[in-house]
Amino acid sequence: MGLIQGLTEFLPVSSSGHLLLVEKLGVAEPSVATNLFLHLATLFAVVIALRKSVFNLIKKPFGKKAVWIYVVCIPTAVIGLLFKLFLEEALLGKYLSLGFLCTAILLLLSSQTKFKPKPFLGAFLTGIAQGLAVLPGLSRSGTTISAMTMMNYERKEAVELSFLMSIPVIIGGSIFELKDITFATTDWVMLISAFIMAFISGLFSLKLMLKNFETAKMPFAFYLLALSLFNLCIDIFI
Repeated sequence: MGLIQGLTEFLPVSSSGHLLLVEKLGVAEPSVATNLFLHLATLFAVVIALRKSVFNLIKKPFGKKAVWIYVVCIPTAVIGLLFKLFLEEALLGKYLSLGFLCTAILLLLSSQTKFKPKPFLGAFLTGIAQGLAVLPGLSRSGTTISAMTMMNYERKEAVELSFLMSIPVIIGGSIFELKDITFATTDWVMLISAFIMAFISGLFSLKLMLKNFETAKMPFAFYLLALSLFNLCIDIFI
């Protein structure tokens, strides 16, 4: 689970979708505590890999980039809350195949459409894309980077911004999960092992994406198409 979370959190393939698929196949049991530790591990990976950018954001909390991220978080939080209140079954993987399929289509189309909105409109639209990516199978990184690429952001900037804006999302989601956690029967060795594995694999996949998103997106798109079909077969025949 730690390896899957670390690799798929930053690759454009949906970590939540992969974790649900693993649970569906009976490889692992659902656990809020495990999910929390896995997300905290990838949070540490982002902070360390992008420490210079994170430090600059802390140093200039009302700078242009920081305010841009604040604007992104507004629609993201609203959409995430609406899903939690009214479409919780979607968060449990009901539309997993559709999520994988939509991510594949976005990756394939991201270089085709180009328009250039003003900065804060771009931030708001990116926030909507990130909010919709709460749907398992719809990759947060793939969706946000594709959205920004369509809005004429430079590829390197889009990739870095996508990972920076994941920091408040992971923190907010972790705080929200705390109320559902019980550590009464927790296997701490297992949790710490999963944390370490997610952190190491997360650093690897994050650095891979920072350098190779443009060349990697096509193979990932075809992988997601196959994964969508695979999940559909599981739903139908198992």
